[in-house]
Amino acid sequence: MKKLSVLLLSVLAFVSCNKAGKIEVETDNISDDTKVEILTREAGSNEPKAIASGVVKDGKVVLDNPFTEADEAFLKFGDGLESTVFFLGEPGTITIKYDQKNPSKPLVGGTDNNKKLQAFQDKMAPVIERMMAFYNEDGMEMMMLQQSNEGQNDQRIKELQDKSQAIMTELDNKLTEFKEENKNSVLGLLAFYQQMGNQEMDVNELQKEFDTFSVDLKGSKIGKKIQANLDMLQDQPEALSIGEKLPDFKGLTPEGKELTLNTFIEGKKLILVDIWASWCGPCRQENPNLVKAYEKYNSKGFEIIGYSLDKDDAGWKGAIAKDKLAWAQVSNLLYWDDPIVGAYGIEGIPASFLIDGNGNILEQNLRGAELEKAIEKYLK
Repeated sequence: MKKLSVLLLSVLAFVSCNKAGKIEVETDNISDDTKVEILTREAGSNEPKAIASGVVKDGKVVLDNPFTEADEAFLKFGDGLESTVFFLGEPGTITIKYDQKNPSKPLVGGTDNNKKLQAFQDKMAPVIERMMAFYNEDGMEMMMLQQSNEGQNDQRIKELQDKSQAIMTELDNKLTEFKEENKNSVLGLLAFYQQMGNQEMDVNELQKEFDTFSVDLKGSKIGKKIQANLDMLQDQPEALSIGEKLPDFKGLTPEGKELTLNTFIEGKKLILVDIWASWCGPCRQENPNLVKAYEKYNSKGFEIIGYSLDKDDAGWKGAIAKDKLAWAQVSNLLYWDDPIVGAYGIEGIPASFLIDGNGNILEQNLRGAELEKAIEKYLK
């Protein structure tokens, strides 16, 4: 009986291992010994967490599949977040082909769900390419026009805004179509999860739609993540308004000293609280405008304090030095898990608050020429 039990356990273990499968990765134009990690996120957190890793050998790496049920997953190459592949982590053998010279077009397959996901991503690729082209070309033009706008550029700005909105609408329509086609599978749930981040929808409407999924899907790992995010949205305070007092915060300076907002603003006239990060492209693009405003108005009573949502100390300090940010800086290196995100109702960065010496909000999210106009107004 004992021998039979041992044999049975061995067979079950073998079957279980086979069910989990492998994640087989083939690469082009990636050096041997490059680290490869599988990332996912816990419910209620935006911070990716590594759950398996290996290194490239002869252009390949084979990892034991760590997934016992379906979950969002990312395959990361190297130390940066630039080279990542999204796929559905689930039991079975999953195949991924990735070319560093063509990073936007990985090939994911193996399981049926990943084959369907790949087919959908192929369908979305032309729209995403148009979106990226808009960001790299028209988006920069629109930002510059908005910063320097005196009213004469309104027509062109509207044309660019309409073009951007048309692309986003097409993306959302394709996601909705995919979601409805897969309403009874985890793929439909993934599409809904994606739409939550793309749309500015009332949280009650989002909850109502989420409740139309089956009990099993809502109780799945991805379903629990969605519910955790919905709960966070329900608990999130309303966005701060002009006239309110900006809540206090605390963080560490690059030198490791604790600094609070209330301490910093004591005895000052006009302060810009700039929430940014070294990894945020639009933040880095705006930094030259802040440098210009600081150099022009600091002697007249204008101050800036930067609050970074970085998670890497070296990246944060490196960006401060490279962008020549001469004003006070703090961070807790907590990424999107920083308490300021909820306290200030921040949904994206850069975000900024122009406050007086008592901490009262005068203006929000001003950039370029508009910021300078406000500074001149309040320093009179």
